[in-house]
Amino acid sequence: MEITILKNKFVLKDKNKNIGYLKFQYPDDSSGKRNIGMNYIFIKPEYRRQGLAKKILAFALSYFKKNGIVWISFWTGKEIEQNKAYSLYEKVGFEEFAYQKDYYEKGVGVRLFVKRLNK
Repeated sequence: MEITILKNKFVLKDKNKNIGYLKFQYPDDSSGKRNIGMNYIFIKPEYRRQGLAKKILAFALSYFKKNGIVWISFWTGKEIEQNKAYSLYEKVGFEEFAYQKDYYEKGVGVRLFVKRLNK
């Protein structure tokens, strides 16, 4: 498997077949030279539970660190909150910074995770 870097996306491929990606964005203000906002990670259902999300996330963190990014942040989405998949982010060193209960609906909130890469 290999990871290809596009403008705002890391694409995970298996034999030239796209099987997942991590999408990110730079902030619109001057902090964009030091910070990244992750939008989401997606792995095709038939490839899940194989550590591939962790693999693409580790690749992204290494790439961002080498390129001088200091902070990475993201808000969890509805699906992540319902599945409790945010444990992946904690495993790779993200810290929960904020929680907003019932953001989407009763019992389904959002969490803000952050990670500092460089000091």
